[in-house]
Amino acid sequence: MIRINLLPIRKVKRAEASQRQFVYMGMAILATVVGVVFLHLQADGQLEDIRRKNTILTAEVARLKQEIGDYDKIRGQREELLRQRKTIQALDAGRTGPVYLLREMSEILSPGKGPTFDRITYEDTLRRDPNAGFNASWDPRRVWMEGYAEDQKHVRIRGSAKSNEDVAEFLKRLNSSVFFGNVNLDSTTQVSGHGIKFVNFGLSADVTY
Repeated sequence: MIRINLLPIRKVKRAEASQRQFVYMGMAILATVVGVVFLHLQADGQLEDIRRKNTILTAEVARLKQEIGDYDKIRGQREELLRQRKTIQALDAGRTGPVYLLREMSEILSPGKGPTFDRITYEDTLRRDPNAGFNASWDPRRVWMEGYAEDQKHVRIRGSAKSNEDVAEFLKRLNSSVFFGNVNLDSTTQVSGHGIKFVNFGLSADVTY
């Protein structure tokens, strides 16, 4: 019987198999590294593209804000002129007094403006009653007039307001004006509908001209 020693051959085959495994592992690691690098570069490219688009959008938003801001300013000025015109028309419908009295009412109901008043008299009134002064920062658009009738230097005014506090502020402005006196609140009615609440009011006063 002939015996053949196969151990060296097996060792060689195992060594070759190990080498192939290392080669496969190396190739797998290399492929993984290449994949990671590719994904990283791709992500960097996408991020740069997003940053570029974001810069463009930011510039566009800034431009639109500037345009819209100008538009809002112009629209606000137009609405203010229309509101003043409507107020003057309401006053003119029942007036018998001079034009400057109508102008005074327009000033009283204009944002950033107020009644024409005698400072000495006004300060003396404040000393006697600190709550009698009008609020310069009040928004007069919270009050709108619906009727104005004058008879022998006595006027009756009908209107609406968002709250009783707004009616009170309107009365303070009339009382502070050199053109109005003996201002009296004749009636107030709370009105609500469609989720909106406001106050209808009527007042009377004497006018000086």
